[in-house]
Amino acid sequence: MPNAIDRNGAQHIAHRDIAWAAVWTGFAIALLGTLAAGTWAFAFSGKGTWWAANIGTLCLICGAVVTGYRARTAEPLNGAFIAVFYFGTAALVIFSSEFLGVLPDPLPGLPRGDSTFFFVWPLEQLAASTLGAMLGGWLWARRNRGRRDENLP
Repeated sequence: MPNAIDRNGAQHIAHRDIAWAAVWTGFAIALLGTLAAGTWAFAFSGKGTWWAANIGTLCLICGAVVTGYRARTAEPLNGAFIAVFYFGTAALVIFSSEFLGVLPDPLPGLPRGDSTFFFVWPLEQLAASTLGAMLGGWLWARRNRGRRDENLP
C-alpha cells in the first residue's frame, strides 16, 4: 500500500480546482475595462477617484462573470484570484506613481486624510469578483442544464 506522501492524486485534483485560463481572461477584461474607464473618468470628464474605482468594479464584475462562465462552475475562488491580481496591480500602480511623484496628493475627488477609499475599495473588489464568478458559473449551468462537465467524476 503506498504511503500517503507518495500519492499525488490530491495534488492533481487541487490543480484542477482553479480554472487559470478563465481567471487570466477575466483579469484581462477587468484590467482593460478599468484602464478605459479610468482614462475617461480622469482625463475627459473630470470625475474623481471614486468614479474610476466604481466603474472599474463594474469591469471587474464583467470579467468575473466571463471567468465563471468559461470555468463552467460557480466557484468563488476563481473570482477571488481575479480580485487579488486586480488589487495587486492597482496597488503597484498607486505606490509606483506615489514613489515617482506623478500621483497628485490627494487623489482627485478624495479629501486629504481620507482612508475610507483604501479600505472600502478592496472589499468592493473582492465582493464583486467572487459574486461575478458565481453568477457566471450559474449562468453556464442554467444555459447547459443537460450537459455534464467533463471535469466531474
